[in-house]
Amino acid sequence: MTDIAHADLPRAEALREYLTVQRWLRDKEPKTVENYLATMLRFTAKTDLNPDQLVAWAKTVDPVTVQDRIDQLAEDLQPAPSFTFKIGMRSFFGHSGYKLPKAKLTYTLQDWHRGYKKEEVKELLSYLNDPLRKLYVYVCAETGLRAHTVLALRYRHIKEDFESNIVPCAIRLEPKFYGKRKSAGYTFLGERSLALLRKCIKLKLVKATDDSPLIQLGYAGLYDALVRARQRAKLDPKIQPNHGLRKYFEDALDAARIDRDRKMMIEGHFAGTRAKHYTDREWDELRKLYREAYPHIDVDTTNTGLDKRILGLEDENSELQQRVKTLEGQLENSDRESMGKLQAAAKSMGFDLGVLADEILRQARRRQQKSS
Repeated sequence: MTDIAHADLPRAEALREYLTVQRWLRDKEPKTVENYLATMLRFTAKTDLNPDQLVAWAKTVDPVTVQDRIDQLAEDLQPAPSFTFKIGMRSFFGHSGYKLPKAKLTYTLQDWHRGYKKEEVKELLSYLNDPLRKLYVYVCAETGLRAHTVLALRYRHIKEDFESNIVPCAIRLEPKFYGKRKSAGYTFLGERSLALLRKCIKLKLVKATDDSPLIQLGYAGLYDALVRARQRAKLDPKIQPNHGLRKYFEDALDAARIDRDRKMMIEGHFAGTRAKHYTDREWDELRKLYREAYPHIDVDTTNTGLDKRILGLEDENSELQQRVKTLEGQLENSDRESMGKLQAAAKSMGFDLGVLADEILRQARRRQQKSS
């Protein structure tokens, strides 16, 4: 119940013409819209009624009868699609002002789904030839963002840091991406994503304009490509093609042992808290933590411990360079103060320091000429 067959796409689009469906789908996420349209396709096909007629029929019968009909049509579905179908149809009738009886709808996970391991992500990438599909995998793995959020990313979201060559690159999303149950995190693009993104821009696969998507591909096509790559790589079929990449990211942050509250902010796990506009200073704090975790996040690294030591040396070198600049500035200020004092002393004695210096140089040259 998650994907609409290609042959059913015209019928799914036709459903959008109904006011009852428009009201139902308003402000829904793209993936929810797809799931709900698939649900409605099944219900209308089984009942030979269009959405408006369904609402009219429901108003002529007892609410329990409507719920029974929903349950009957879900009987031959697998647990997950059945749950989605029931939730979707109850939502449709509710948005049409029709109140159904309470129902205890729960979904029991049929199996545990782990995330990808680092070597498995590399294997997955080796079976993806298209640069945009590879970019999608890198972005998912390096940001921890959910699939629909990754596909909603626009160039403007990374423009500030990307054009300033700041690594890792902050993804600055609008408020609408936060403050909901499945919220985006305050996260970054790492070195691998950025390198491939620059390549895609050079190949004109991505446009460097504000409203251009970073990955101009559809969810269904990407999902199918990942499933095929997973099969060819002979990876565990229990790994979720998309969500397994988010789990990979979360596992990497766990391995890095960064501050828990900051980790939650990066992952987007702050339901019940109010989203905020982060200042540059706060982004820099999160960036530092992301850099610390990056050896664990980086798909292409082969030695996490060595990478962490190199990163530590780079940070230490950067700090030393900053200290040198500070000392040079202090020395320059000290020299400037000393010169100022000397000039003031010379002036108080009626001397022009510049004229005096020129005279000293002339005398030195004369002595040199006599000695030669």
